Amino acid sequence: MRYYGQWMRDEAEKRIGHLYPKVEVTAEMAKARPDLKPYVGKTLTVIAWLWARTVKSPNPAFAHVDVPLASTFMLSTKRGKEAYVEPVIENGDYRFTVRLGTPKNTEPAKSGTSAGKRAAFKCLMSSIAIPYEHIRSEGQAGRIGARMMAIVVESEHGRVYVEPTEEMEAVVLKAKPIWRPDCEMPKKASQISSLQPMA
Repeated sequence: MRYYGQWMRDEAEKRIGHLYPKVEVTAEMAKARPDLKPYVGKTLTVIAWLWARTVKSPNPAFAHVDVPLASTFMLSTKRGKEAYVEPVIENGDYRFTVRLGTPKNTEPAKSGTSAGKRAAFKCLMSSIAIPYEHIRSEGQAGRIGARMMAIVVESEHGRVYVEPTEEMEAVVLKAKPIWRPDCEMPKKASQISSLQPMA
């Protein structure tokens, strides 16, 4: 199983590795994140971008803001390695920052902007409900967007979560794949386990 996992990773690196630019950890990044200090000056490999879908806020006062539809802000709930995303509202907009440890108020972090089954989500800027009807109409109008919440990089000590910058997000949004699968995916999930690596 380990061999197959490594094979898949190597193949992915060859085919789409260029879509995952590496992240250099700077002293500035480590100022508020003591866990990043051992990596200052090092270049770490990105293994995932974590995104939230967005829609225009239904509140007229914030109709210019693409607010996140995030079911959770938790990044890791593993004991001793807890991490979460904290939205910071400023200048009529917001940004995401990565925090380590358990949040002081765990419920908002666990639920993100989710407001339950009936209300769907809530506006990050004003806390008013974002009903499913609004999300559907935004989708039909082609206004569903995406906002990067965090970047997952790999270190010798495991996964490290880094907050996104506008520059990083711009690089990712400009990336265009040059390869795509040339065969159909299995119709049933149980068939995936039977796939074997190519010689």
